[in-house]
Amino acid sequence: MQIRRIEKVHAIPGTLTLVVQWQDGVEDAVDMTSIIQRSAPLRHLEAPDLFSDVEVIDWGCAIGWRGDLGYGADTLHEQIHQQHMKAAG
Repeated sequence: MQIRRIEKVHAIPGTLTLVVQWQDGVEDAVDMTSIIQRSAPLRHLEAPDLFSDVEVIDWGCAIGWRGDLGYGADTLHEQIHQQHMKAAG
């Protein structure tokens, strides 16, 4: 199984969408709205100014926000895959 690592991450201003650059150079966008709305620990990230304070943590194995909140790279990759499948129809 391939270990997915994140090189860079940033939020698109005014949204709950992240742009993730993986270590292999591939870049993906992921809308985190539904994840945040379904997760009590992440709910306060509905404020775009807090959401935009995202960073790569754990040597690229996750992203995180203030308050010790994290989201794993593999889970993030799966979310991106699911969103691509929905968009494809």
